[in-house]
Amino acid sequence: MIKINLLGDALASAGAKKGSVKQAAEPVQVYAGGDAAGRSAIPIAGLVVGILLASTGGIYYAWLNNELVKAEQKKAALEIEKKKYDPYNQLEKTFRAKKEALQKKEEVMTNLKRQQALPVHFLEELANSLPDDVWFQSVTQHGMSVTINGESRNFEAINAFYVNLQSRSRWFKNIQYPHANKIANGSLAFTISFDLQNAV
Repeated sequence: MIKINLLGDALASAGAKKGSVKQAAEPVQVYAGGDAAGRSAIPIAGLVVGILLASTGGIYYAWLNNELVKAEQKKAALEIEKKKYDPYNQLEKTFRAKKEALQKKEEVMTNLKRQQALPVHFLEELANSLPDDVWFQSVTQHGMSVTINGESRNFEAINAFYVNLQSRSRWFKNIQYPHANKIANGSLAFTISFDLQNAV
C-alpha cells in the first residue's frame, strides 16, 4: 500500500509562501536611510539655534557697550559743568564762614552787654531789698556768687532783708543765711550769700 504525504507538500507550499512574503517585505529596509536623514537634520537645527543665540548675544553686548559709552560721556559733561560752578560754591562756603563768625561775635557782644548791665541792676535790686536798720561791712563777689557781711540793730531787720532777697528770685537764687551774732557794740553781725542770675 502506498502512502502519500500530502501534509508535507502543504507545509512545503506554505513555507514557500512565507518565504516569498519575507522576500517581498525585505524592500521595507530602504526606510532605514530615511531615519539617518532625520538624524542629520537635528544637528543643523541646533547649529541654526546656536547662531541665532550668538547673534542675539552680540547685539545685546553692542547695546550695553553703547549705553556705557553714553553714560561715560554724560558723566564727563557733568564734571565739566560742575567745574563751572566751583567758584560760586567757594563763594558760598566763604559767605557761610563769615556768617558764622559774625553770629559768634554778636553773641559775645550781647553777653558782654548783659554782664556790663548786671552790676547796675544788681546794686539797684540790692538797695531796694535793704531795710533801714541794716548796713553792709563788705560785699564780695566770686563769679556769680556774692557774700555780704553786714550789721543790724535787730534780728527782725535781718530777717526782712533775707525775705526781700527771696522775693526777687529773678535776680537772686540759692540765698543762704547761716547765722547772726551779737558783737561788742550791741549790734548783730550777719552773713548772707546768694547767686546772681543774669536776668537782663
